[in-house]
Amino acid sequence: MADHEEYKKMLTDLIQKQMVVLGPNIALDKAKKIPGVKVADDGTVLDMDGDPQLVLKGVANEYMALSGQIAQMTLNTLLEKYPMVKGL
Repeated sequence: MADHEEYKKMLTDLIQKQMVVLGPNIALDKAKKIPGVKVADDGTVLDMDGDPQLVLKGVANEYMALSGQIAQMTLNTLLEKYPMVKGL
């Protein structure tokens, strides 16, 4: 299993990239509504409870519901950057 910190870093990257694409308000609202993740106003993931892969999947699904292919491409790029994180 990937290190908990790697998931936090990847989620932070994902949220911050989506803040650029979707705007900070929408991106943060979507991330913050996922149970088990605490996100700062700058998009930094402060803490995660439970299974980090489920949290990642929940956040990713929220973004994909809004921007589909763009979110998927962002996620794929980040999965390459964080090889320790198991894909969805």
